[in-house]
Amino acid sequence: MKASVAPLSGLPMPTRREMVSGSLLLAITGASIGLRPKRMFAALTQDELAAAIPLQLGDYRFVSSSGLVVPPQDELSERLYDQVLPRIYAAPGKLPILALFAYGSVQNLSLELHRPEECYPQQGFTISAPSAEVLQFAGHRIEATALSARRANGYVEQVLFWSRIGTRFANSRTEQSLMVARENFAGRMPDGLLTRLSVPTADRDLALDTLRTFIDLLGRNLSPVGRRIMLGEGGADMARK
Repeated sequence: MKASVAPLSGLPMPTRREMVSGSLLLAITGASIGLRPKRMFAALTQDELAAAIPLQLGDYRFVSSSGLVVPPQDELSERLYDQVLPRIYAAPGKLPILALFAYGSVQNLSLELHRPEECYPQQGFTISAPSAEVLQFAGHRIEATALSARRANGYVEQVLFWSRIGTRFANSRTEQSLMVARENFAGRMPDGLLTRLSVPTADRDLALDTLRTFIDLLGRNLSPVGRRIMLGEGGADMARK
């Protein structure tokens, strides 16, 4: 008689879409193992990344680099990101903007950008109410993710983030992995940027309106190098040899 195997309690069954995406990712991964993708970009220095992001955006001014949730300082994070730029912007009479830009010059199947839904719980937050958000940023349509992050002491952040892989933007961890796999299979190791913006408030609608205004200001004030880092524009032309 065959022994029955009970399902793991508390774990949701994967959807058909997730199963198909996972199978495709495994297939691409397996096919790309024998390839040697070419690194496309040199690592950025902290000064280069800092210079690419304006210190003043309209009424908002950079006021601090401390107080943000940042990736853990472990060996994996050091390999994932060449540079992490945390910034807090403040403007009179407005909610502060907590911004983090995490850049990695190499994205492959073993090194992918950490996403906030992984980073925040590691630092004591409970994640809730994730939703897809469509942004217009510097002439690009970006599919981003919004979520609420709450600590036991009642502190709440409304978080909006997206990840860039090469010249494309991923709206989920699965899509991010597929983008990396396709690029590696084509013989390229693209760079990547995780952009995370948050507002300390329980008012989700107010936070998203505030963040959209800030994103518009950021997009209209980027230098060519800033556009290259934030959007992947002109990557082949601006890559350093």
